[in-house]
Amino acid sequence: MKLIQRNRDAAYLQYDKYVDFDNPMVMEKAMDLTKNCRSVYEKIETIYYFVRDEIDHTWDAKDSTITISASDVLEKKTGISYSKANLLAALMRANGIYTGFCYQRIKRFTYDNKLALHALNAVFEPDVKKWIRLDARGNNYQFQADFSINERHLGYEIRPELGEFEFDDLIAVPLPSTMAVLEKSTNAIKMYYNDLPDYND
Repeated sequence: MKLIQRNRDAAYLQYDKYVDFDNPMVMEKAMDLTKNCRSVYEKIETIYYFVRDEIDHTWDAKDSTITISASDVLEKKTGISYSKANLLAALMRANGIYTGFCYQRIKRFTYDNKLALHALNAVFEPDVKKWIRLDARGNNYQFQADFSINERHLGYEIRPELGEFEFDDLIAVPLPSTMAVLEKSTNAIKMYYNDLPDYND
């Protein structure tokens, strides 16, 4: 599926209160991660694996901590897909790499019928001149995502018969509904069970 860029190019390099690479801690980490990289490809790969593997997914860690902004995620080393996507975007944009947000609608659990949004990122790889989807959620025994510029290596296989689908929109800022649920919640486990937004929330 080809992504549809919904904003002007410059918007995919901006910082805001969620993608806060103007924060000195975030900028320092962005520069430290990529200081030995020789290409944009290496920078993308290095940042992706850092966010995927070094930042816990809150649900997998059974951690009740809520994180929202990139700096918050980096400091506390945990987040769900919405907040980990903020960190990945911040670290990429600090390195001048165009980065956006894209979403899937998935079933959260196998035992109920509730569906919710799942956040991914997409980065523009200049050598191949295309947007590459990246899912930095964090791998576990059920979920395996990887970095590739040529093949699809996202963690979730979309099952249309269950109401799941993948959006083709590529936006420059995180969806308001995803940030709103993080801002109003106080316990990540409770939020994950009960409050994650669906696409029409």
